[in-house]
Amino acid sequence: MKHTLVFHTIDIARKIQKLIDFKAAPISLSYSEASALLIINSTKNLSQKTISLMLNLEPASVVTLIDELENAGLVKRESANGDRRKYQITLTTKGKNKVNLIEKKSLLLNKFLLGKLKHTEAHKFFQTLDQLTSYLNDWKTINPEKNLALRGGDK
Repeated sequence: MKHTLVFHTIDIARKIQKLIDFKAAPISLSYSEASALLIINSTKNLSQKTISLMLNLEPASVVTLIDELENAGLVKRESANGDRRKYQITLTTKGKNKVNLIEKKSLLLNKFLLGKLKHTEAHKFFQTLDQLTSYLNDWKTINPEKNLALRGGDK
């Protein structure tokens, strides 16, 4: 299985996470926390439900994640239109500073990796990633076990 597309992709994602090391000071965040801050920074008027969709996490997990970020002073919940059941999540000044650090560290690694690829290789890579993302969205709408059974199992 190591030589499958799925395992290669997981492997490269883990290597990137290890190299970028958001857990180290001065960022000191998990990958999910860093990703949440980037999403909150890039989109205005975000609800916890929207964040859960964008992070592909269960809503209950996002509640805990936002609690942690709020306790760290990185985000704040603001009631939406006075409705105490709905909150918009915004960055604090401290959260914006963390986002700047995350972006700088990410852009350095991105620049290094893109510098190793020819322009045409990078372009094709991004096209392929877009295609794979689309296929993954399709995968969610089919029944994988039924699909494998129709093809005679996993070969």
